[in-house]
Amino acid sequence: MSHKQKNKNNKTRKNKRIQGRITGEKEGWKMVHIYGEPYERGYAHGYLLSKELKRIKKILPFLVKYQMEIDYTKFKKANRKIMFPILQKQYPEFWHEIRGIHNGAKHAGTDISMDILIGWNAYMSLYSHFKEGNQHIHRCSAFIATGEATKNGKIVMAHNVHSDLASGQILNIVLKITPTQGNEFIMQTTAGLISSVADWYISSSGIVCCETTIADINYKSKFGIPFFCRIRHAIQYANSLDECSQIMLHKNAGDYACSWLFGNTKTQEIMLLELGLKIHNIQRTFNGVFYGMNSTISYELRSKETTDIEFNDVNSRCGNRNYRLNDLLNKKYYGMIDSKIAKHVISDHYDIHLGKSVMNQNGICKHPERDPHAKYKPYSCTDGKVLDSAMAENLQFEGIFGSSCGKRTFNVNDYVKQHPEYKHWGEVLENMPIHNWTTITT
Repeated sequence: MSHKQKNKNNKTRKNKRIQGRITGEKEGWKMVHIYGEPYERGYAHGYLLSKELKRIKKILPFLVKYQMEIDYTKFKKANRKIMFPILQKQYPEFWHEIRGIHNGAKHAGTDISMDILIGWNAYMSLYSHFKEGNQHIHRCSAFIATGEATKNGKIVMAHNVHSDLASGQILNIVLKITPTQGNEFIMQTTAGLISSVADWYISSSGIVCCETTIADINYKSKFGIPFFCRIRHAIQYANSLDECSQIMLHKNAGDYACSWLFGNTKTQEIMLLELGLKIHNIQRTFNGVFYGMNSTISYELRSKETTDIEFNDVNSRCGNRNYRLNDLLNKKYYGMIDSKIAKHVISDHYDIHLGKSVMNQNGICKHPERDPHAKYKPYSCTDGKVLDSAMAENLQFEGIFGSSCGKRTFNVNDYVKQHPEYKHWGEVLENMPIHNWTTITT
């Protein structure tokens, strides 16, 4: 047998192990389906997204240095001490899935270590750990509506990601996971993750979920179970809103504090779960709207576990969105909310204090990279997603990649030329073109 034929046969045998496939690419999104036992689906993940994983190897150490502001050796040590044992002992399913990602990527030509992969999954948890009550993360705008608030009485959900551009530019993977145990689900994510981190989920159980972070927490995380394990467990195994809240509260580490928005498209009930460390706020309804804007509706949580002073300040990032989302969802569009209106809301730039629409850091669709008050930092809204109950039943949603408004391009060379203080970010950033809203299915 020739050397060429041996290589061909080896490749064929290798590909028989790939329990998944890339199902499509359009408008900046990449759709991937993986299935099977934890290791096998992880292997498919790593193999199919090996090219994208190369970028993670560069981005993670960069973010640890410039966002966490610690030495990567210190990060790696904490990751091994805290996260490795939790995954190995309490979540062996997820440990084997990550191990599969490692081996699948390696066999496809990308040698990415378990330290990098677990650190990537745990980045936001460890960020909270190292910042020790100095977590000023303002990520995302979102809402979920149902009953009398929507046009047809069923659930409508919308969300966008506000992120440093290095992370936001790679959150274009829509991953469908068909596990041997639990529910099939899809999530917006990036290569190497077993949870979304963008936190946009649709499960075959009928559960849909998104979130916005709770900024300015004043405590140190206590592990516990990290959030990425709890939310992945909830999406894969929960079949009711009760089960979602029970899983999210169980051994809560207080890491990556969030206002979680859950819905059950089988019952059309929605739930707000604002989750700090010792304090949480749960509200549920069949008629109404819940929204998130990086502050909390709960005064107790806001006053005791955060240093937030923006909630009622319309000239602030949280306060402007708080008033604007309330005006749009509970007044102007109440009773009319559908996917079309949801796109309009999640793309909104209106600044109440200025009395006009402007691309700055205060909008529902946020643009600090264009705002002198935000020092033009490389941070922005990087997508938009909407769904209704009918879409969710088919594990579908409508999405736009780049920014919710679809009005912003980003050129790395132009940006660093105009803002040389961020020249080092040019190492991890890429150009972002304008894309259109499109229907996402896997």
